[in-house]
Amino acid sequence: MVKLKGPTKLDPNSKRALQILGFLFLRMGQFARARRLFAALSVIDPEDIQVRQSLAYACVQMNDPEGAMHALSGMVIEDDHSPIQASMHLLLAKTHMLLGEEKAAQESMAAFWKAASQAQKS
Repeated sequence: MVKLKGPTKLDPNSKRALQILGFLFLRMGQFARARRLFAALSVIDPEDIQVRQSLAYACVQMNDPEGAMHALSGMVIEDDHSPIQASMHLLLAKTHMLLGEEKAAQESMAAFWKAASQAQKS
């Protein structure tokens, strides 16, 4: 995990630039670089859902289900019918599959389909 000394803040433009760089790393298949970057961003702003989901995705791609589960743990998404909620359930399903938790993976997939269909109606 990334350790930072004292409170660290980024101005919004710098944070957005780093997020875009992380997304580019993900698209280019450079998952280790993306994981390091999103891990650092999640320390700076642990409430940023997009950063935590991106970190979880990088972990899943690197076959690190424990890291993905840690990134997703405790996430609260207020809009239960949002595409973000659907993608979180999909990441959880992949994570559970990597952990060999078939029943939990099936439950997460069912939640994904429900959230995805609700998001389309919204």
